[in-house]
Amino acid sequence: MSGDDIDDQALFEALADPDCRDILAAVEEPLPASAVAEACDLPQTSTYRKLQQLSEAGLVAEETDLRPDGHHTTTYVRDTTGVFVPLVGEDAFDVECVRPRKSADERLALLWSRISEEL
Repeated sequence: MSGDDIDDQALFEALADPDCRDILAAVEEPLPASAVAEACDLPQTSTYRKLQQLSEAGLVAEETDLRPDGHHTTTYVRDTTGVFVPLVGEDAFDVECVRPRKSADERLALLWSRISEEL
């Protein structure tokens, strides 16, 4: 994701928020919001709000855990391994989120997750 794809202000605000940083540490593996709330000792409503903030900043991805019984679960996972902020000129900067390479299974799951959002 390059600087053109990221709302710099949203990214910096998310990284400045201690609760968002705690959530980023907790979602190394996909977790449902209830597990994130428990791990970070946050109210569920605050957790959803922070997850939305992190998602808009491009730091967390929302995935769908497909279950055989049809009761699918939304999970959240860290979608970056770092943030790079190079200086461009004297008074400007660019922002780049460093992303891990996704496996074919992960890319397919993400595709299905996005399709289900559209339905």
